[in-house]
Amino acid sequence: MSPIAPGQLPAELVNLLALHSSFLTALSLHYAHNGTSTPADLRDLIASTTLVWRQRKVTYDDIRLLIGILDHGPSGNENPYYLSDYGRGKVCIEIKDSSPMMNGMTHMNEEGLQDMFKEGLDTLWTQWCTSQKMMSRPIAVPKRGRGRPKKADIKQACMDTFLDDTSMSKFLSQLPLAEVTTCESLTALAPAQEKGRKRLREFKESVQQGRAQKKTRPSVGKENETPMGQNQQAQPAQPKITEFAAVRKTNLLDRILAKQEAAKAGPAAPTPAELQRKAALQRTPEVIGVLSLLCANRPGSRVSFSTTTLLQAIQGSIRSPISKDEAMKCVEVLASEVAPGYVSVVSMGSISSVVINQMMRPTDIKSRLIALGA
Repeated sequence: MSPIAPGQLPAELVNLLALHSSFLTALSLHYAHNGTSTPADLRDLIASTTLVWRQRKVTYDDIRLLIGILDHGPSGNENPYYLSDYGRGKVCIEIKDSSPMMNGMTHMNEEGLQDMFKEGLDTLWTQWCTSQKMMSRPIAVPKRGRGRPKKADIKQACMDTFLDDTSMSKFLSQLPLAEVTTCESLTALAPAQEKGRKRLREFKESVQQGRAQKKTRPSVGKENETPMGQNQQAQPAQPKITEFAAVRKTNLLDRILAKQEAAKAGPAAPTPAELQRKAALQRTPEVIGVLSLLCANRPGSRVSFSTTTLLQAIQGSIRSPISKDEAMKCVEVLASEVAPGYVSVVSMGSISSVVINQMMRPTDIKSRLIALGA
């Protein structure tokens, strides 16, 4: 069939031809950037077609109309496109597996698709005009006046069909729209989605039931809050509220005093000196190990160290850092409580030294510490 000239169709149908051409341009740009194997999302394609056409904003139904005209034309079986629903408002244009209009699946045959659309539109237009039994008539009808009536000019142009706004709107409204098929992946996920929607409905219903029960439950006011609907009894109830508040304050004071008395009657808290002694007892096994290493390189059974040197060695060898006073406290506890014969502190004036008798090294340190309360 030869291409349709613009003069053979009304302006509204010529605009449809221009819209289809803009649609093919936008679709070609999509395939050029993403390839023909990538479905074209209608949300992006509609925006691109609007920018190319520049007549008005293209809608979702406009795209369905264009593909529907391609399907219902004489060559509708060769239409390469169909609409697929991916769910959540996403509808894409996909290419059929066997499509003669795609040139090796590399680019679109825009000229062939445009001719197919023209054929489909011309066929639908001819069928509708035949169904409506539109008759041709002259554009202008001579008016009757005084005297002899004027003859119609034979050379005057005639309209093929008489159209008004109502007729054209009827034709456009009955044009076919392309069907939207559900994607196979969406069909497979439908049971899981329905299960999730069911759980969501049950959750919402449980929340609403809880709120309804909370509204019907009798409200409990605060201590000093007067219940609604009992304004007449507000004045007599005031002395009772004041008395209750006073009793509560007294009870609170009694509880505080009782806690203080219980704390006094209980065991006293350890003093700082006792805490320091207990910490030194816990460090004595590690300190004894340091002393053994220091005495290993010294000959004889009795080894003496200056107090300053020994304290520095203990501070540098113990795992957790301690102060000089804490190290001295460990030596004193060893000399006085844990191992009196093994460690002894000797002071002569301002000079102090520590003597270690290796023959008196204790063997059971743990039991000794347990007995001392470490």
